[in-house]
Amino acid sequence: MKIGIIGTGSRATAYASIILSGIRVDVDITAIADIDPKRIEFFLNKFYKDNDTKKPNVYDSHITLLDNEDIDALIICTPDTTHRQIAIDCLKKDKHILLEKPIATTIEDCAAIYEESLLHEVVFKMGFVLRYTNIYSKIRQIIKSGMLGQIVTVEAKEILGHLHAGSFFRRWHRHSINNGGFLNAKCSHDMDILNWLIDDEPAYISAFGGRSYFNPKKDASDRCPGCKLAKSCRYFFKLSDYADAKSLDDVCVFNSDKDIVDHEILSIEYKNGVTASFTVSMFGEKGTRTLVVFGSDAILTADLTELFIKVNTISPKDEVIYRFGESLTGHGGGDGGICADFIDAIRYGTDDNNEARAGALASIIALAGEESMKHKKIIDISGLI
Repeated sequence: MKIGIIGTGSRATAYASIILSGIRVDVDITAIADIDPKRIEFFLNKFYKDNDTKKPNVYDSHITLLDNEDIDALIICTPDTTHRQIAIDCLKKDKHILLEKPIATTIEDCAAIYEESLLHEVVFKMGFVLRYTNIYSKIRQIIKSGMLGQIVTVEAKEILGHLHAGSFFRRWHRHSINNGGFLNAKCSHDMDILNWLIDDEPAYISAFGGRSYFNPKKDASDRCPGCKLAKSCRYFFKLSDYADAKSLDDVCVFNSDKDIVDHEILSIEYKNGVTASFTVSMFGEKGTRTLVVFGSDAILTADLTELFIKVNTISPKDEVIYRFGESLTGHGGGDGGICADFIDAIRYGTDDNNEARAGALASIIALAGEESMKHKKIIDISGLI
């Protein structure tokens, strides 16, 4: 199988590392495309420095790459606002696609990609890597088994560690025009996990949030180097310490120009009556995700950092604990799982090869959440695609 990669940034290198490690046999990366020659150079030096014979063909745009008819499948890891055009161009060439999340940055673009995907009999996978982690897979299995009884409501949280949080105010993600807002850029796969576990589509959403802390400071400089608060600031950043920080800048997290939030709470009502809440916050000592599923017969509690699931039955009272080990690949094994599933889906087929609707629904929740937060209103999203 011959795979091409469009966009050679950090997510592309993560996927390439797994594919080139031999997760599936007879799979090669035979083409890469990027408009930035420096990213191309970094990618080639990382993977092919000592093996010129295996180097992929290099293109300066996805259009010229698509002229290569030998490519079987494409992994798209370009900036979020480019997804509509690139994904549709690839679909029109009948190429199998793994599209990095989020699917798009506007509701119109989400719908356009989904509608185009229906016209082609190809595999369309979204970069929803959390689905492929052992712990989320087990949660879904427990829910499907009926162990919890009827699912009533779900509560999910993502807390960012302070260094990770600060990075969002130093790169292009700090402008919502580039990503549809922080919730879409960072948490669209969390929205997908809620949809996937609840196994239904959302109907109504409301959201509250804002930027309470990362606001201008008079005493801080515009950039970290030379700032008089450097010794006392937990967000002090030295660009030279991060060799791979291609998309980061050393601008001050407080004084940088930005319009994204630093916290948000989202409420969702699904068509089947199940409710869900999601909280994202940038104020953690370390990054973590937690999940609580309230069923009529039992409550499931999961911690994605401590790597455990606990099920407490109501009557008779009982407790079952599942523990998980650390994974050797990114996103708790999700990166490896999705690469393997993408290749297997192309080779052998699966029950559902088209995840474009799932991608659209996840982003529509996030995008509608931005509108709800801005206008303080409940939004009906049941008919948006």
